[in-house]
Amino acid sequence: MGDLYFQIKGLIKIFKRRQIADGVYFSKITDPRYKQNRFFISLFTDISDIPREDAAVTAYEFTECCERYPDYKQLSSALLDLYDASISASTSIFSGARRTDIWAAALDDRYALDGEKLERETAKLMCDCIFRPFAKNGAFDEKTVEMLRAQLIDNIDSVINDKAVYASERAAKTAFKGEALELPPSGVHENAEKVTARSAYEAYRKMLSTAHVEICAVGCSEFSESEQIFTDEFSKLERGNIYRLKTSPSTLKDKPAHVEDYLEMQQVILRMYFKAPEMDDRPANALFASILGGMTTSRFFMNIREKQSLCYYCGCHADRFSKTIACSAGIEPDNVEKTRDAMLREFNDIRENGVSEDELNRAKLEILNALSSTYDSAHGIASWYLSQIIDGEFISPEEYAGRIRAVTPGRVRAAAEKYSLDTVYTLKNKE
Repeated sequence: MGDLYFQIKGLIKIFKRRQIADGVYFSKITDPRYKQNRFFISLFTDISDIPREDAAVTAYEFTECCERYPDYKQLSSALLDLYDASISASTSIFSGARRTDIWAAALDDRYALDGEKLERETAKLMCDCIFRPFAKNGAFDEKTVEMLRAQLIDNIDSVINDKAVYASERAAKTAFKGEALELPPSGVHENAEKVTARSAYEAYRKMLSTAHVEICAVGCSEFSESEQIFTDEFSKLERGNIYRLKTSPSTLKDKPAHVEDYLEMQQVILRMYFKAPEMDDRPANALFASILGGMTTSRFFMNIREKQSLCYYCGCHADRFSKTIACSAGIEPDNVEKTRDAMLREFNDIRENGVSEDELNRAKLEILNALSSTYDSAHGIASWYLSQIIDGEFISPEEYAGRIRAVTPGRVRAAAEKYSLDTVYTLKNKE
């Protein structure tokens, strides 16, 4: 098996990535400033192969117990013995794939009082949780799954308490119909009730056997021993039909969909989705979204919220994987149409007339400032490189900053011209 091995250097940081098993890649990011070592393991699987709800319970299982520590109390005690190390997990959607993340953190070995090998033991503990779950006869422990299923249902149902998130989930049903983003990563209530100890275990086995796996180790260590631990564990697995990561732009509708939804609430939430399936200019796209509604001096904020006082908040977010810009606003009922029209005017004005040098420079400064803080946390730098695994190249934040600086007003306008309105969603009180 040939290794994929390369380095990217930026200041004192070094990034290395190599293949350690079939469909498994290990990356190291070394920076002596960090006092902790962190491991991030991402399992990418086909969203249609495994029920979302079973995958979500599996993510909970990874950090709840294992064969060696069969309940959370024992697992917590083991983490405390490692100078209060931690382990967490989550599930999300990444470019049309299911992404299950498990991450752990522990102090570097140099801070251990009695010479304990904290990095090594943390890596081993992660492997215990991932490869040796608390299960027998082809099923997880019934009581554990019963508790985790209830936790999942509570998390799904609690979305109603955050109207902005609720509106986002409801709007996605129309904006991304038939696509991975149509439903929440953790699934829906009625299907969560169907999760069993056996179905969750079957999902777990399929996840391990078919996932594209990215392991990212970030800290002051060289991670040689940890790399070998993960190599040995993943090499033992029987794997096949490994998921292939790919770009997954959302399909643009033939004509925009207009949907109204109702909930007992005072405010109205408006969401509009613009799509550009052919978008290929990442820096210009980021700057366009920032100028439109992604910063405090954006068109939306300055012209719609501040000057016209049409809404409580108004902004947008670009998803470069689905090639979508989602715009949202919180509005008084009487101002819905005015706000919608104002947002469309700002969007169309950039398409037709472009942006000023001053706007562009402010947006560049905003993004450059954010890039400068990427190395401030291990999570930030790991997220940076893991987000690039389908791009065909890995670039450092410094390299991307150079590409941002090179963007011209013409490129921003060209990026805007690729977008078209796809969905208009309104959540309001029926009365």
